[in-house]
Amino acid sequence: MLHSVALPAYRQSMADTDSFSLSIAGKDFGAPAAPDATACSAWVIRVLGDAAGADMRLASLSLDVTSHPLGDDDIDLAVRIDKRARTIVFASCEARAAGRLVFSAQTLFALRG
Repeated sequence: MLHSVALPAYRQSMADTDSFSLSIAGKDFGAPAAPDATACSAWVIRVLGDAAGADMRLASLSLDVTSHPLGDDDIDLAVRIDKRARTIVFASCEARAAGRLVFSAQTLFALRG
């Protein structure tokens, strides 16, 4: 469920900083079973889309999801803007549960229009 956690107030400040992290309940990713790729993808698109900005659209997404059970641990997301230019944004996200990789994602956003 994407609505189960409030995202941090980074929308206005992401241009000034290049990274942030947040913790999300593992059940939002399919815990205690293995991660659900659809849920992981939805979180990546939401979080990185917000970080890239409303004037940017998703142009490319690469997502690698592990297959080990998540257990009952929360998922720690590390979000980073790798490069921001006038017309493109490269952003990435890594998710870990109890130190174990859950997924990693790389995205490219392009200016709308």
